[in-house]
Amino acid sequence: MLDNNDNNNNSNNKSITVSSVTVNTKRMRIMIGLLGMFLPWLVALITLSWPQSISITYYSLFAVGVFMVVLGSAGILLVNYKGYSLIDDISATIAGIFGILICLFPMTYLPQPSLKTGILHLPSDISNIFHCISAFGFFGTLAFMSFFLFTKSKGEMTREKKIKNIIYRVCGVGMIASFLLMLLNFFDWAPYNLTWIVEAIALFFFGLSWIVKSDAIPFLQDNRK
Repeated sequence: MLDNNDNNNNSNNKSITVSSVTVNTKRMRIMIGLLGMFLPWLVALITLSWPQSISITYYSLFAVGVFMVVLGSAGILLVNYKGYSLIDDISATIAGIFGILICLFPMTYLPQPSLKTGILHLPSDISNIFHCISAFGFFGTLAFMSFFLFTKSKGEMTREKKIKNIIYRVCGVGMIASFLLMLLNFFDWAPYNLTWIVEAIALFFFGLSWIVKSDAIPFLQDNRK
């Protein structure tokens, strides 16, 4: 019997519309995953440095465009993503909204916390409150999807599905556990770019879970009819 989430070929091949462009669901999952995985490395490449965090590149003349476009695009795709059930749709939409809010409410501008920033021109230290809430909501919702929703199945699970479920759960736990590393910032010996490292790890797990979900990895596909 086919799995409810990963082995439904009709669902993988259905199309949805995003800004008047028809996108195959499988390709959308790949796009969402790749956008997440590449974001930390793109901003590092553009700034030619290991930034303190991904979000701080909002204040970089050259990296702000990449930060806004990549994260904003991932957020829009998540909002428009259609899953297997209502809870899939709602969860993806919530994650997408949080992703967009991360862009709209920048983090604190450390040299001048009172600097007016973002779409509402709030002082950056006030904007940072909404930014942090959105960031935790973003990764928390994605972790929930990976651990609880991607692992759902109907009937007897195939070998491939069992392997994918292990990956999904590792990714879900990994996204949450990686943020515990933020506590190391309280120690003087923590690297200055610890936040970037944590974000890169969390985004890797996020991207991996969505790419696995897309059935783009050949040895994890179940082609039984």
